[in-house]
Amino acid sequence: MAVKYLTQLGFLLSFLVFTFGCSNSKNDNASQGQVRKGLPVEALVVKLEPLTQSLSLSGSLMAGEEVDLKAEITGKLVEFYLEEGRTVTKGQLLARVNDSEVRARLEKLKSDLKLAEDDVARKQRLKEINALSQQDLDVAINKVEGTKADIMLAQAQIEKAEIRAPFAGRIGLRNVSPGSFIGTNTVLATLIQDNPLRLEFSVPERYAFGIAKGKEVTFTLGHYPTIHKATVYATESVIDAQTRALRVRAECPNPKGELIPGSFARVAFKIDGNLETILIPPHALVPVLGGQNVVVVRSSKAVYSPVEIGARTATAVEVVSGIQPGDTVLLSGLLQVREGMTVSTTIVDSW
Repeated sequence: MAVKYLTQLGFLLSFLVFTFGCSNSKNDNASQGQVRKGLPVEALVVKLEPLTQSLSLSGSLMAGEEVDLKAEITGKLVEFYLEEGRTVTKGQLLARVNDSEVRARLEKLKSDLKLAEDDVARKQRLKEINALSQQDLDVAINKVEGTKADIMLAQAQIEKAEIRAPFAGRIGLRNVSPGSFIGTNTVLATLIQDNPLRLEFSVPERYAFGIAKGKEVTFTLGHYPTIHKATVYATESVIDAQTRALRVRAECPNPKGELIPGSFARVAFKIDGNLETILIPPHALVPVLGGQNVVVVRSSKAVYSPVEIGARTATAVEVVSGIQPGDTVLLSGLLQVREGMTVSTTIVDSW
């Protein structure tokens, strides 16, 4: 009887051990399956892509050339050809200050020069027959050279009395009238060259690499929708230390004179950066003290990786270092995920 009881007890214990073992095995399998599944997130496999940025900047339309017309001497205007709005050619006489005294002195000097040259010719003949010393001949020659120098001085003074156009352009509004007495600081009018015009704008330092001679830009004026084109012909040699921007000038044709210098311009152009670079959406960045991180998936685990960012566009951020093409970067779940956490990723092609 005792043997039968012990046998039944052994079967019962074996059954309990088998049942408990199966139950634990199922629980362990279920637990492992849950761990393997992890936090569901969306992710992007990064790759090399072309970087193109569109910039919109403020600028000013300037005359091709501009100068205030002034006289170099003080006096009364005796000739006056400053017609407002008139187109003039380079070197054209626009006005003349009274220089009658200088002109009279010039005529006298020309007469003195003729007499001095005749005197030198006579003394040279005398010198040839030893009837005159070399010293007397040298004095006569020096007098000729001195008179020529006086003539050149008088001619220079006459040129200073004349106001001529330094370049071809259009005269603006005049500030004086014929017969006015003017000084050397008196601005008679402004002369501008309005074809071609210059477009000036400043490019922030971070985008300075994208601007160079020959680049084409577009611009609009004020509230007018008409788009005009200009070509960059020069940039400043250094970046301004205060504004951290690079001054740029572009040339704009204006054959019909429709564009007015001084107008406010809205400049737009595209910057082509690295031919191929890594781009990610801005919301994939995790700000940290002193920089930025991204969450990379490696062996189904979330790993925080510090990155260095470069240029920004309206929809993307350039990653200069920290990740490589082929890395999987999380786009969602960034607030819930922790370092080393298992994640279940869904790969997306766009954001």
